[in-house]
Amino acid sequence: MKYHIARNGQQAGTFSEEEVRARLQRNEFSPADLCWTEGMADWQQLGQRFEPSALAAGQPLNPYAPPQAGIISSRQAAGGLELATPVDRLVARILDGVITIPFAVPLMIGVGMMAPRSDDAPLNPSPLSLALIGVSSLLLVGLLVYNLVLLAKRGQTLGKKWMSVRIVTHPDGANPGGVKTILLRGFVNGLIGMVPFLGFFYSITDICFIFREDRRCVHDLIAGTQVVKGQPPGM
Repeated sequence: MKYHIARNGQQAGTFSEEEVRARLQRNEFSPADLCWTEGMADWQQLGQRFEPSALAAGQPLNPYAPPQAGIISSRQAAGGLELATPVDRLVARILDGVITIPFAVPLMIGVGMMAPRSDDAPLNPSPLSLALIGVSSLLLVGLLVYNLVLLAKRGQTLGKKWMSVRIVTHPDGANPGGVKTILLRGFVNGLIGMVPFLGFFYSITDICFIFREDRRCVHDLIAGTQVVKGQPPGM
C-alpha cells in the first residue's frame, strides 16, 4: 500500500507503509503530517492512521481501532499549522481597507472639484480635477492588481502579509493558487453577497462561521481553504 505524504503544506512524495512506519520511528515524519492512500475519503494525520503502539511494536495497522493521537485542536489546522485567530483576520481585513484610503483621496478631491455650483449647472471638469481622478484610479487599480498577485502566489493580501497570516488549502495546507483565493473566495462569494435579501443573511452567516472550531467561514468551505498563521514557506 502506497501513501501520499504532505508536510507543512508541501507534498513530500509517495511511500510504502513500511517506509512511513520507519520514518515515523526515526522522527523523519511527524504524527501531525498528512497522508492519503487509495480508499481514503480525505487526508488524515499520520498519528490517526498509524497507532503509536503498533509503530513501537512493528505490528500491522488495525483499521478498526479508534484514533489514539493526532486530534486537531481548535488552535491547530491540519498539517500541524496554527489557525489564524478571528482577531488576526479582522485586523488584516481592516488594514486592507485602510491602505486604500490614501489612494482614494485624490479621486474624491477630483470628483468634488467637478461638482456643479448649483443644481442646474453642468459638471465643471478642470485639468487638475481630471488629473487627480486619473492618478487616483491608476493607483487603485495598481493596488488591486498587486493584491491579486499576492493572493495567487502567496495566499495573502497586504493586510494578511502584515499580520503574518495566509490562506492555504484544506486539509493539506498547500498554496491555494488564484482559482481558490480570487475566483471562489472573492468573486463567487461576492456574487452571492450581492443577491437581494438573501445576500444580507448570507454575509452574516459567512462571518459567524469564523467561530466554528476549525474557523472556516462559508467562503472557506466554498473554496476548500483555511486561514493559518505564518508566512509562506521559502518566502
